[in-house]
Amino acid sequence: MTSKPRKTPDTRLAVGVDRGGTHTRIVLINGLGTELKRIVRPSSGIDRLPDLIERTAAAWGLKPHIPVVIATRGALTKKWKKTFLLKKLKGRVNLVDVISDAQAAYLAAHGSRTGALLIAGTGSVLFHRHPGGRFKKTGGHGSGAGDPGSGLWIGARFLKGAVPAVPHWRSLDRRAIAAYAAKAVRKAEKGDPAAIKLISEAHDRLSGLLTGAVRISGRRDGGKPLRVALTGGLMQNAFFRKTFIARARRRFAPYRLVFIGLRRPAEQAAAGLAMGIYARNKNA
Repeated sequence: MTSKPRKTPDTRLAVGVDRGGTHTRIVLINGLGTELKRIVRPSSGIDRLPDLIERTAAAWGLKPHIPVVIATRGALTKKWKKTFLLKKLKGRVNLVDVISDAQAAYLAAHGSRTGALLIAGTGSVLFHRHPGGRFKKTGGHGSGAGDPGSGLWIGARFLKGAVPAVPHWRSLDRRAIAAYAAKAVRKAEKGDPAAIKLISEAHDRLSGLLTGAVRISGRRDGGKPLRVALTGGLMQNAFFRKTFIARARRRFAPYRLVFIGLRRPAEQAAAGLAMGIYARNKNA
């Protein structure tokens, strides 16, 4: 009786880093996409990120050739971040690319397909991928008053009209102000008229970010639905997400919109990208 040949174990490994506004997540995956290790740390200055990655790689016993992709906020608009990280990590780890955290979230939702990613958390921004892979950014300017429809924007307006008044709220930092958005959403869900009006206005501002992507998709794709991934702290609230989707569909009828979540964590998507880049470079 002929024995079946044994399968060669998949020894490929890759590291993905997602440096967001609040937390930095680092994962190790194998060639099957299975997560093997993970750490989560509070985000700090980008100047401290190289040491965190090197310490993590050493703690995990990783060999120098293991590929790494870093996804960090601001990488699309602040090109110096990629240059800085590549320089700092040269000879320390095999950093194969630096992308924005939004690009990693997009990959986690859509992979290589065309679509849109709407992030609604402390800030708000839309990324729409065009044919050929080019990303267009709408919103996300980070103004002092908060991106329209964002948690900061909602929190500030909620605090301005709060009864009883919240003392010294103007001295709060951005995250503390944005945290009041959750209270506004809860009051809207309970039927408070002022909160309902505020959340409805936020939905209008957020859906407005989709306008360009919807029009481009309608012209280019002959009426095919636009797939929109929703992520961020606000979109994790079921009431906020459900009422936003209903308002956006009414606004853009007869265009068809399909709303989805992320299929996997952004840091896993970054690790998958690292593995793909490493394989292409190895075979080139």
